[in-house]
Amino acid sequence: MGINQKNRLMIIGALTVLLGVSIYENGLNVLWIALVAIISSLVVELLATHLRKETYDFTAYFITPLVIALIVPYNILDHVWMVSLGVMFGLFFAKALFGGQDKNVFNAEALGLIFIIMSFPTYLLNQKSGNVVGDLFIYTSLGLAVVLMALKAISVYTVISFLVTLFGFYFVSSLSNGANPNPMDILLTTNMVFIGLFMGSEHSTGSKTNIGKLMYGITLGFLMWLINTKSSNREFAGIYAVILVNAISPLIDQFVSAYIIKPTIKEVIE
Repeated sequence: MGINQKNRLMIIGALTVLLGVSIYENGLNVLWIALVAIISSLVVELLATHLRKETYDFTAYFITPLVIALIVPYNILDHVWMVSLGVMFGLFFAKALFGGQDKNVFNAEALGLIFIIMSFPTYLLNQKSGNVVGDLFIYTSLGLAVVLMALKAISVYTVISFLVTLFGFYFVSSLSNGANPNPMDILLTTNMVFIGLFMGSEHSTGSKTNIGKLMYGITLGFLMWLINTKSSNREFAGIYAVILVNAISPLIDQFVSAYIIKPTIKEVIE
């Protein structure tokens, strides 16, 4: 088993714990939504792997459905086919078309959620950020993120720079205007922290150097703050920010390699 597979297994384990927390707080609806999302993911992933004649890698099939199941509101169960459609859309257009796991340019969860938001806004907007809010869920998420960083399953550079930037901007804005939300409000009542920890830290769509990861995390935190404070659709600011920072991730790496980390003589010759 390769290092990427081990990292994905640890992330799946963390998301499974968070699924249990969400079920405890919100009821069995979350479980049924997660099962539908997982089955939908398996259909797309297994079919795509078979058509590409690649080796089946079951560590790659569960992160996207678990993340989407946690973010969508639990009262969407009556229209759970929307979740299935979003999972399949995100996996097909963000992942399968680019060659599969670790070859995707955009985060599959973010693309699938944007598809659902744009297609069925009534069922997702103004629903109190789904199932990823509240003291128990957020503090468990942060604790698991610390473990994942210690085990090097997710980048400490991306996560820390993201959190410092996000909370830094909200701290300054709350000081300048008491009506603005403070960092604790953002921490406990929005989905942005969960999105940054478990979507913004995706290896395949993020920067590849440590300096690039710092810049990536800073950009992600800034974009979340900007969209959340300036957009009328602030509930899913984190989703839009992830897609945007995915798009500029290659530019960040190119800037780092061109102006900060100079190539060696051997690399120039090659």
